[in-house]
Amino acid sequence: MRTRLLFFTLIGCLILPSVMAQSVAKDDKKMQNAKYRRSSIYTLMLDDAGLVKADTIKRSFESAPIPNKFDDHTLAIRSFRPADYPLTEAEKQTKKDNGVQSYGKGLLSNTTGGLVDTTNTKDLPQIIQKFFRTNQIPQQLIAKWFNRDENGNLNMNRIAERGQYDATEMQASIAKSSARGSALLSDAGEELIGNTFVVITRFKYVSKEEIMGAAKRGLSLLNKYGGQYGQLAAQVGSVAADVASKGYVIQANSYLYKLTWNDSISSIFYQNYWMDANSNSPERKAAFDTTSLFSLELVGVDKAWADVQSSIFSKKSEEELVRIATVKSIDAVIAKLQKEHDVFKTKTPLFDVTPLSAKIGLKEGIEKGDKYEVLEQTMNDLGKTKYVRKGVIKVDEQIWDNRYMAGEELPTDSTSNVVSIPKVDRTLFKGGSNYYPGMLIRQIK
Repeated sequence: MRTRLLFFTLIGCLILPSVMAQSVAKDDKKMQNAKYRRSSIYTLMLDDAGLVKADTIKRSFESAPIPNKFDDHTLAIRSFRPADYPLTEAEKQTKKDNGVQSYGKGLLSNTTGGLVDTTNTKDLPQIIQKFFRTNQIPQQLIAKWFNRDENGNLNMNRIAERGQYDATEMQASIAKSSARGSALLSDAGEELIGNTFVVITRFKYVSKEEIMGAAKRGLSLLNKYGGQYGQLAAQVGSVAADVASKGYVIQANSYLYKLTWNDSISSIFYQNYWMDANSNSPERKAAFDTTSLFSLELVGVDKAWADVQSSIFSKKSEEELVRIATVKSIDAVIAKLQKEHDVFKTKTPLFDVTPLSAKIGLKEGIEKGDKYEVLEQTMNDLGKTKYVRKGVIKVDEQIWDNRYMAGEELPTDSTSNVVSIPKVDRTLFKGGSNYYPGMLIRQIK
């Protein structure tokens, strides 16, 4: 019975059931799950000239898995060179994106691993927007949502799959403009298309040996950014250079963008650009190809660090160590962006209630005492989604270390290289009652 219960609980975390009925028996209710619709993400990196270990970092970035709390909305372009999108004087004078911090070029300039590209950080928001326009990135994101083919034909299959809608009903509703059809299209826009994000990351690289050298020379780098660098310098300060050289720090500076989708854009899209195999129109295809209707709005900028803690004991190659640090820095900066920006926060299903737990952990930046609201999703007769708060829970003592390769990086004791890996595969919470597996949780401040 317990095996069967676990099986159905796991299934409940992956599928979207019908609307919850109040009369459902308590045991059956545990098997069900509110709708679990993920935000979609597209990640790119800046291919900066002069970036040390550039080829390794680029390969590592392009092969890194998309965080499993998101749907993969990746396009063919995974990186671009800022130098390929020079700004005119007029473009430089355009209004800067709000909320952008200028991360000084001097951050790593005192080490040979520092970024030496000439791109000015303050120009990056305009350069990124020029990249978007030149490559029609917003159009491509919309085209992917609607499975647009080479003839310009669209369909609702991807939206139906990710949102658990009826594709035939949705496609028919575009022509009929029924109340239910309009509600479904609006729901899909709010739940799916409007939660499409682009994260563009600029990497910087430095070895721990260089940090150690900087510490010994007393450079201003450590005075200005001493917290993290100082800790690393202390860690490697007494280690031989040939061992310390196997340690790396990767900094990820990421720009978060959100695809703009609202009622007015949706209305114009369905009225002017929608077509399928039964209503193909060269004029509509051309209109979609040349429109400036779609755009990406800057949400915010953040940075995070990653290093390989066990590098002083590792026999891994330098390429492998850089790859690990690159992947970890991506996860870290995405987690930080989610903490700072409510619109980017993801929902996660409760995995179990005895004990109260969910499949998230240190990879998502969880700390003891963090608060999460518990949401139950309901749907009205027309198919419109609504989230109802049912309580607030806090992260308890047990936090899952689900960071990339965490099992290989647990510290050893002073007399043995044997590590004890605790059998933890979820984070525990406390607070509230009457929850069931599949209810959604979302972090709050």
